[in-house]
Amino acid sequence: MLSKFRREAAVLAAYLAQFEDTGTDYAHHGSYLGITSETRAQTHADYVQTCRWIVATECTDADALAHMRRHYGFPTELPGTEP
Repeated sequence: MLSKFRREAAVLAAYLAQFEDTGTDYAHHGSYLGITSETRAQTHADYVQTCRWIVATECTDADALAHMRRHYGFPTELPGTEP
């Protein structure tokens, strides 16, 4: 169960990594991209949390991970796995 939890967190973290600040000035592009500073801050916080879950020794936040995966459009169960 822990390995599945960590694997799902890793997949989500890889997805969220694309939104990490790379030092690019998004100030004048924000409205074009549809990404507000609040959205970027929340995405960063979610990325940091998923990185914590990747190295977790217990899957006590399984419900939180499932909620976050649904929020970002990921299935709560990986294909070919049983709950």
